[in-house]
Amino acid sequence: MLQDDIRWTDNTAFFAPKPGALYPAVYDLAERALAAAKTTHAFDQLEQLGWRDSLIGENEWLSLKKEELSTTPGRRDDTLWARVAKSKPAWAKEGEHLGALSAIKRLWPTIFAEEVGRALSEETVPRFVVSTHTMALADQLHRWLERGAPMTEELRKELEGAEPVALPRRLMMRHRGNPELERAKCLPDLLEQATDDPDEARARRVQNLIRRALASDREAGETARVETYYALLMMDGDEMGAWLSGGKESAPYRDCFHPTVRSGFDERAARNQAIDQYGRQTRAVSPNRYLAISAALNDFALHAVPEVIESEHAGRVIYAGGDDVLAMLPVADLIPAMQRLRQAYSGHDPSSADLDWRQARRDPKLAIKDGFGLLRGRLLLRLIGKKATASCGAVIAHHQAPLAAVLRELRAAEQRAKTEGGRDAWSLALIKRSGGTVHLTGKWSEPLDALKALRGFLADPDVSRRAVYNTLEWIEELPPLDATLLKTLLAYQLRRQAESDSARNLVPGLAQQLVKVAFDPNLRPKDAEPADWLKNFLIGAEFLAREVRR
Repeated sequence: MLQDDIRWTDNTAFFAPKPGALYPAVYDLAERALAAAKTTHAFDQLEQLGWRDSLIGENEWLSLKKEELSTTPGRRDDTLWARVAKSKPAWAKEGEHLGALSAIKRLWPTIFAEEVGRALSEETVPRFVVSTHTMALADQLHRWLERGAPMTEELRKELEGAEPVALPRRLMMRHRGNPELERAKCLPDLLEQATDDPDEARARRVQNLIRRALASDREAGETARVETYYALLMMDGDEMGAWLSGGKESAPYRDCFHPTVRSGFDERAARNQAIDQYGRQTRAVSPNRYLAISAALNDFALHAVPEVIESEHAGRVIYAGGDDVLAMLPVADLIPAMQRLRQAYSGHDPSSADLDWRQARRDPKLAIKDGFGLLRGRLLLRLIGKKATASCGAVIAHHQAPLAAVLRELRAAEQRAKTEGGRDAWSLALIKRSGGTVHLTGKWSEPLDALKALRGFLADPDVSRRAVYNTLEWIEELPPLDATLLKTLLAYQLRRQAESDSARNLVPGLAQQLVKVAFDPNLRPKDAEPADWLKNFLIGAEFLAREVRR
């Protein structure tokens, strides 16, 4: 329509196209060119002749002399990295020889801390590193401080030789007036020292002291345990390319007009076929569309994500940019943090239907409703909207599990959420130290609500987790079940293991909820059998319901 000379029979004036009308075409050409350049990889691989980096295994390790690169591992006594390992073990462990990228990653925290110290005129600024072991202990440390931080005099003396570690922000804020907080910072380091102590008798003694201190009222003495598992979360927005290219939520031109303009437009469209066709066309992409999406994603990454992960939960944001999130959390906070992040991404919280914005302005907590967010009186720009979806992968692993392997499993979990879950889904991987990995994938809303409900039921002191083990035994032996029979058998096992009336009263609704999710093909993963999916669901809920995992 804009390419031709517009001559109207009724003398109607139409806007004259300017260079901005070419923006959609320029954007499309640029996108195609960049995609082609990305797949071409028009660069040569650098030749690597010497021994490879100990961590990545792709590039040569750094050396002061070229001939050292051919030195076999057993004869590396006087290399640069051998000397670094002796004088600075935090930079390189014994036997490690690092390349450029690995060296930057290993040294950067120290270099950054030195730069901050110079900027603040401070002699020393401690490194801020939340370790996987500290994150695993975060929830247990919180409960220990809530109980008044009980400890023996012997443990108090042992803590005098331990170094403080960085605790999650939420834990620090909740207990900032507690005089025992400084000792809580030293407990993870003391536990690490005991783990590496060559004196086995002393190591066991220190570990027992810590276990007794952290033990809850339900545990005592030698039966007490220390949490050893932590969680990683990775979230990514669905079909962001389609949102940016106009393939998502792009309305016809007519629907974008003000109602007053629309009525006048319809009068002329009724008499002019060209105008009518123009009004029916999908609105082309524009710079304003990208500005709006970019601003919404910016507010999500810079404000909503840190608030959810570090203020509402005891986690730590590792990366947040646009629609991508990578975070570390205690196991107890994983499921609620996943759900809250999903709500923040689309700006829709079902529990906020009756939210009063005027009252929310006086509340420092994050409020979400109708695609908007309010945080400490600051209005976040409109998020992408209710129709924006995101997929999330999560992993629960032992703190001593190789991080590279855990991250591979995390990326695989995110892909399962997008493929098996059909997007707008989550996928959880439980990497048990005893062996084997359990995968659990489902849609948001009902499956996640059912997982939270079952976990809460099993975590009740009046409920035995034997209900899960008994169910797993008979579900293996039975032929294919229908929904009614499965609901009856499931309710029977759950009721048998509940000792209080309040717990038994939850059983009928919980059994109905589990069966609905298991048999609804729109809620469980593609091609998943109800019985197989339910078995993984029960295993996952039981693992999450444990007070501590070891």
